[in-house]
Order: sequence, then structure tokens, then C-alpha cells
Amino acid sequence: KRQAVHPQKSVEPPSHTPQPHRQRAMAACCCTSHAEKREFLELQPMLPLSVQPMHPWQPPPSKAETSKRICSHRCMTIFCIVIAPFLVLSLYLLIEVSIYFFAHQHFQPWILQYPDSMIAKVFLPPIEILDSIYVGRSDTFICARTLFGNNFAASGMVWISSFDYVSTVLTNPQARTYQLGEHPLLYQNLPDVDHSRLVFLLSLSDQGAGGSGAHEAFRSAFLQTLMNAPEVEQRRTDSISASLIDRLVSDYRELPHDNQTSTFFSNGDRGLIPFSVHYLHYVMFGLDIYDDTILKALEAFLIGPAQIGHYLYPHGYFMPHHEVIDNVVNIYLASPAIQKFEENNPEFFSMTKRELAALAASIMRMAGVQGFHQTSSIVLGAFKMGQYPGVAERFDQRTVWDQLDLSDTEEIQQYIMECIRLDTPVSVVHHVATEPFSIDIWGTTRYYPAGTKIAVPLGLANLDPDFWGPNVYQFDIKRPQLKDNLLSFNSKGSEHAGRECPGKALVMATLTEMLAKIGEVRRSLM
Repeated sequence: KRQAVHPQKSVEPPSHTPQPHRQRAMAACCCTSHAEKREFLELQPMLPLSVQPMHPWQPPPSKAETSKRICSHRCMTIFCIVIAPFLVLSLYLLIEVSIYFFAHQHFQPWILQYPDSMIAKVFLPPIEILDSIYVGRSDTFICARTLFGNNFAASGMVWISSFDYVSTVLTNPQARTYQLGEHPLLYQNLPDVDHSRLVFLLSLSDQGAGGSGAHEAFRSAFLQTLMNAPEVEQRRTDSISASLIDRLVSDYRELPHDNQTSTFFSNGDRGLIPFSVHYLHYVMFGLDIYDDTILKALEAFLIGPAQIGHYLYPHGYFMPHHEVIDNVVNIYLASPAIQKFEENNPEFFSMTKRELAALAASIMRMAGVQGFHQTSSIVLGAFKMGQYPGVAERFDQRTVWDQLDLSDTEEIQQYIMECIRLDTPVSVVHHVATEPFSIDIWGTTRYYPAGTKIAVPLGLANLDPDFWGPNVYQFDIKRPQLKDNLLSFNSKGSEHAGRECPGKALVMATLTEMLAKIGEVRRSLM
């Protein structure tokens, strides 16, 4: 009607396009239900910025408010960068100290069952390193066995100390990892990783325990070149070796020799220490021991406790000795013994002269010179036997030495073997479990996975009363079956699976001669 009365005011269609939000609302009205409307609106894009509600205007912050915000931001930054890490580290150290001093022997047997757990990876390594500093000493592990029995856990390893178990391990193939007894090793510092490949014998598994055969090949190269070659025995019995022993005898006569701190045992210029370096390098390598340049390089590496840290974890990160070791390796490369070595021989896994020299350097540092010096100190009486359970006072083995028939080689060697049974120079070796196993620790059966590191304590097995009898701690050179059951050379007597001490024959022959000649001096001084 309105259009009919007032045609000039007829409604014209809008000439502009509806706004997007209006289109959205109009489309939503066409939906047949509330649920459809909500679903439709959720699928639509957000309102354009031009139609979104604007925030009310606010004045800019005052200088005081700005300063307060900056201060708050700085405090938060300091907390995140300094205070929070310090609190976390403090909490971590508190937990470590609590475990170490209050739950040490409960924590390790339990956590070693779960080596891949986060708790093991976070809390076990520091305890493993701290334990490794002292747990391999005779007085420490004797105390541990007295408290915990034949089986216990320490330095991140399961320790099984019965004679039967240890002798079985030594006479069967062994899987190995990067350990020197109870001490973890730094892989990158082992020979000859930084130049070619790993050739370190103590970290290579036997072929019968999953190894590649490299251990057998490299060991054979070492033995044939430096221990069993005809020239080695010729040098051991020639006039130069005799003069070195005579000088040692003279030093014993002239220098104080009452204990390990006496000049004869501790001086780097005269006595047992320089003799060990000079004698072994002449006999094994054929080096010119009168060349001062050679001697200085050898003594810089072989005398003193710090250099062995190059191979240990984590010490090797902080005390590397690459230059000193390279000097020794170059001296070995030029030695008559290694010059005769045939490189790239398939029998030796194509071992190079450089690899053999680097292997020899590590063996001479860890076991050769140090092991010979330690064994010599024991049999020469640098320190008495240990304070073992039920023993009133430490036994002085020199009282037996002074009564020996010095012309009887067998009797002297019985004395040597009894000395190193009661005080084993290399007290702990290791192997790795190749399959899961269970064992009782503290009256609880524990289950450990394959790959668990197991300590093989030669020193404890040499003192196992279940095998050696009630007089296990008494010094007796006539002990039945001593020669056939001694474990000190990483073998059961002469029985082994390819890991017996390479220098056993040389050590026994040299010590026998030393004891006979120095024994005569002792009797002349009485």
C-alpha cells in the first residue's frame, strides 16, 4: 500500500555488497538447528581486523613502571641462568653424597640390574669413578668381602671373588670392554685409535666370546716380536744384562732399603726404578740404554703416576700426554726388535709397526714397568704382607728370604709365588657377561643383563679360604699345589685361555736371579 500511495519512495535494493560478517550471520540463519549454526560458525574464518573490537586507549607506562619491569626481567634472567642451575646441581650433589655414604652397597647391586635406566645413567658414573680410586687395593677388598661376602658390587661392576669362579673365567674365553681392572678407560686415548684402529689387548674380546680374532692376532704379534724372539733370551743372558743386575746389587748394598720410601725403592736415578726401565727395554726391544736422549724420553713416560692417567676416564680429558707417548712410540719404532717386524701380515690382522709400537707403549706403561717394579718391591720386602683377618701383625717376608737356599731355583720361585699370592700385584681384571645371569648379594638374588661388567679379583681369589684352607693368610712357601693354582699371572698356574701375563717367564727368571744375588748381599750385611 505504501508503495502505491507514495511511488516516489519505493524501496531500492542496496547498491553496496554486504560486509563479510553480515554474510556470515545471514548464512548462519539459514541453518536448520542450533548445532548446525555452531558447527557452521566454527568453520568460518575469524572476523577481519577492521570489524574486531578495539581495546580502550591506555596511557604509556611511567618511568617507575618501566624500571620495575626491567628489574623484574633481569631478576628472572639471573634466576634462570645462575640460581636455578646452582640449585639443581646442589640437589644432585646432595643425592650423590647421600647415596655414596649412606646407601652405597644397597644402591649399586640394585641399579646395575637396570643399566639403561635414567637413574643409572645420571647417578652411577660418579660413584663408579670414586670407587675405582681405592676399591682394588688389597686391604679395601678384603674388608669388603669380610662385610658383604664373596659377591658384592663396587665401581659400577659386580664382583665375584670365589676361587672357583675366578679360575673358571681365566681358563675360558672372555668378552671385554674399555676397562683396566676396576678403572674405566678413555676410548679415544687407547692405542692406536687416533691413528688407525683399536689395538689395546685388554679391551679386545676373545674370539670365543664374540670377538673378531683381533685380540689373538695382536697378542701373537706382541709375543713373537718382543717376548719369544730368540734375540730376547740372548739379551737377557748377555753381559749388558749382567752389568745392569750387578749395578742393582751394588745400589742395594749402598742405598737404604728398609721400606718402600727408602732410596733404593723410590729414587728415580738409582735403585729399582731406573733398573726396571733400563733392563726391560734392553732385553725386550734391544734399545741402547746408554743413550741419554732415549732414557730421558722413556723415563718421562714411565716414571711417575701421572702419565697413566692419559688412558683413564675421565682423567685423560684433563691430563693428556700425546706428545710424550709419541716420543716413546718413535723410539720403539726405531728399536731393533720392531724393525724386524713384518707389516701387513694376515696372521697378525695386517698390523703395522706403528700399531705394534703404540700397543707396546701402553703395555709397558700400565703393566710392564709398573708391574715388574711392583712385583720386585713385594719380593724384595719394600712392604710387608697385609693386615689380614686373624693375623696379629703384618708378616715380614724377608725373614723367609734370608733362610732360603739361594742356589735352589725352585725354592726361590716358591718364595716368589707365595709373596704374590698374598699380595697380588695386578689385583683385579674384568670381563663382560655375554648372557643374563643371577647371583646372590647380601642374601638377595639379583638378576643382571648381558653386558654387565664383572670384576675378576685375582687378589681375593688368591686368598679364598674355601680353596686354600684355614691357613690361607699364613706365609708358606711349601703350600700344596701353589704352582698349579696361583692366579697372579692372570692364569690358573700354567692353564689359561690366551690372556696369561706375556712377561711371566721373563719376570720369574729375572726375579730369581735378583733374589739370589741380592740375598747374598743381605747376608753379608747382617
